[in-house]
Amino acid sequence: MKLYLLVEGISSEMQAYPVWLKYFVPALTHHDGFEAFKSADEGFHLISGHGYPSIITHINNAAEDVNDIGDVDYFFVILDCDEDEVDVRKALVEDELVKYAFPDRVNVEVIIQNRCFESLLLANRKAIPRQPTSKRLIDYVRYYDVVENDPEAMGHFNEDFNHAQFHAEYANKALREKRIRYTKSNCGDVATNEYIQEIDKRINDTNHLQSFEAFIKQLKTIHQKINSK
Repeated sequence: MKLYLLVEGISSEMQAYPVWLKYFVPALTHHDGFEAFKSADEGFHLISGHGYPSIITHINNAAEDVNDIGDVDYFFVILDCDEDEVDVRKALVEDELVKYAFPDRVNVEVIIQNRCFESLLLANRKAIPRQPTSKRLIDYVRYYDVVENDPEAMGHFNEDFNHAQFHAEYANKALREKRIRYTKSNCGDVATNEYIQEIDKRINDTNHLQSFEAFIKQLKTIHQKINSK
């Protein structure tokens, strides 16, 4: 089984997704280099689309890679919806993907994160202080309690933020109080089995994070396929 993933971010997704993917599909090897992935019998490979809208233009190179490799089973395109609706951003990607012909074996999957990577981080209930101490975080929790409510459905607090900016601000403040180190360039503390396990538990226990749940369901299906062979 071989998976090729085109992700939006330059840093966070490129650090966290290899760990998180291995959590759900432990049998797959992460191949950092393209040539190693191309020659391998199994595994997964990630490339960055260098943000939005740059990722849309990177679909061309990714499609050429998938066709060049020849034995890719899943081609994932993963990006944030930011200020768009999920369906709008997904349609934009699908309109680009229909320009390319893929081998019959390739399952092409579009995953739109609602709203951004930090929205996912807010879903780990253990990473959110139940009784915050900083005034700013207290204000954020009073505005929207992400422990009880779906982080994906959260607004943007006030006009100083758009949705993605506020979700990132909230996550940074919450993680800092819990002494969990996180920056875009260094997210080792969230790129762990323990962190994604709590997000998975949140999804299993609630109807929250439906956009990310679509990705996890695909990974669990892949895991089952591998185990059934």
